[in-house]
Amino acid sequence: MHEFSICTNIVESVIAEYEKIEPGPVRLLKVRVVVGKLHQIVPETLLSAYEVLTKGTIAENSQMEIEFVDVCCQCNKCLWEGEIDYPFFICKECGSGDIALIHGKELYLKNLEVEYDETG
Repeated sequence: MHEFSICTNIVESVIAEYEKIEPGPVRLLKVRVVVGKLHQIVPETLLSAYEVLTKGTIAENSQMEIEFVDVCCQCNKCLWEGEIDYPFFICKECGSGDIALIHGKELYLKNLEVEYDETG
């Protein structure tokens, strides 16, 4: 259940970014996060954690969207680049295990969708 720990950081970032918006919005509608598949996040657990951790905050009742990033690597031997069959870090072209990770470890807040009042 590392999703709650990860989500705690996400909620803290959401609140910090929301408070920076000028002029101040009326409410937060949606939060989009990018998560690399190497984090092995269970989407339902992360969404549940978000709902629990946002209670009583400016993020309460907002929605979270998760964008997953596949595990991609480049082979240091034949220079093939592409998706791998995680958890096997093997080049699909030459079978080498000498590969470098390109994508799959991402974890960041992509953007916030907010609502302004009619004057904002």
